[in-house]
Amino acid sequence: MISSQHNAPGRILITGASGQLGSYVLRELRARDWPALAWCQRPTPDLFGYSCQSVDLRDTDQVIDAFRAANPEVVIHTAALSGVGDCFRDPAQARQTNTIGTKLLAELADRHSARLVYVSTDLVFDGTRSWYTETDCPAPLSVYGQTKATAERAVLDHPRHLVLRISLMFGPSINGRPSFFQQQIDALKQQTPCKLFSDEWRTPLHLELAARGLLRAASTDVTGILHLGGPERLTRLEMGQRLAQFLGCDAGVLEPAVRDDVPASEPRPRDTSLNSDRWCALFPEFPRPGFEEALASRMGNGE
Repeated sequence: MISSQHNAPGRILITGASGQLGSYVLRELRARDWPALAWCQRPTPDLFGYSCQSVDLRDTDQVIDAFRAANPEVVIHTAALSGVGDCFRDPAQARQTNTIGTKLLAELADRHSARLVYVSTDLVFDGTRSWYTETDCPAPLSVYGQTKATAERAVLDHPRHLVLRISLMFGPSINGRPSFFQQQIDALKQQTPCKLFSDEWRTPLHLELAARGLLRAASTDVTGILHLGGPERLTRLEMGQRLAQFLGCDAGVLEPAVRDDVPASEPRPRDTSLNSDRWCALFPEFPRPGFEEALASRMGNGE
């Protein structure tokens, strides 16, 4: 049985609060007027009325001291070195941040009787099939995916914690940093040629829905692994074409690309679409609109 509440689930600590997803989570917390503590790796101005504490997950002593001072009841762990290329170029830093830092947080949360909700990725899979479920075995192809898969195992060593795998996220940046999504919008509006993969499938989810999903899951006692993705299996090219239609722009500047024709340091998984049936069974009221509907309902106000 799921235990949930409409109020804050307790003292909330969010890591990676200034990131693309973390900033959306903070905005959702502010909209609900829930108290929270925010950690960022670098000194960051206040976000949505929350002060951000600079905590480097690679600094064990700093993390231990900051966690003890925060004394959270729920930890929403979004912080990561998430650039696939960055992880390949500096695998030691990727493991220190994504794996060792996560393992430490999971242990600290357990020691302090707190619940950890860990944000993982669809890139823990090798892409050889479609619609991956929670029971499918991870087989990551990239350093990034490997660090996240190893971190998942560390989190799952503690029975009260949850691994929430979220698919490719899209939406405007609200933290002042550029994003691939914004680059696509700019390319379409300026009619600048843009290459997008036509043979790589994901289940895209709007960042706002990902943030709301995180808070929904954090307000329950669900444990183990859970998938949250959009309802549609789309290529990057299909996403770009639908975005062009939504914006009223000519999609002719979007050039199809295939993975084999683009040099890459690591192999790219072909299809990491996530099956979210368990999520839908647990949270039947939670909206999972299609790509265009998510754009229309969340960008109509100029967001």
